[in-house]
Amino acid sequence: MADIQPLTDDKKFDDRGIPLKSDYPAKVQIPVLYSVFATIFLIIGLGIAFAVYKLGATSKYDAKISLLASYDLGWVYVGFFCVKLGVLVININLGVARKAAKINVPDQHVYKVYAPEGAPPLGYVLMESEGALGAFNRAQRAYQNYLENAPLFVAYYLLAGFVFSFPTFITGIYYAVTRLVATFGYTSSPNSRLAGNVLGNIGVMVLEGFVLVAGIKALM
Repeated sequence: MADIQPLTDDKKFDDRGIPLKSDYPAKVQIPVLYSVFATIFLIIGLGIAFAVYKLGATSKYDAKISLLASYDLGWVYVGFFCVKLGVLVININLGVARKAAKINVPDQHVYKVYAPEGAPPLGYVLMESEGALGAFNRAQRAYQNYLENAPLFVAYYLLAGFVFSFPTFITGIYYAVTRLVATFGYTSSPNSRLAGNVLGNIGVMVLEGFVLVAGIKALM
């Protein structure tokens, strides 16, 4: 068995190149962790959205919500929130598998090197994490993160923007800035992506709050 080599962040590989520890704490249950954070973000988003509704141009918002109600579109608004809950379950499934496999970001796949029958198994292939190549890999993953989240953001932006036009515009600018923070942070190191991602998620949750406020009120 080959010697275990330390990683630059004090983690270690096994003899085939897989980290011995997951970035997730051992005692943390992924479904609980994701559900708690999702609930907290939802409460924050709904709170901000309701404050904007009550303290902003309420009469204008109500006029557009009445239009939604006249076309029975409240179901579309609330229904898209249900679609988003499905995305949460998919992410939980990924988190559970990632923790069990001990494959940490930015790695998204594990490749097996073919060895002829009877030959010793070769190491797995993961992303380069050091130097300019490592920075490139993380920058690429940051870009992919943006693309992965873009459909949800665009849908919420359009739905929310019909009723809460200017607040949605402000939220969109905020989201763009936070994605830049996440991108440059991720390029620097995997953990440096977290601040931008968390702040960006709050922006999406505000849009989600706008959509829920509009959809629920249209159904009432």
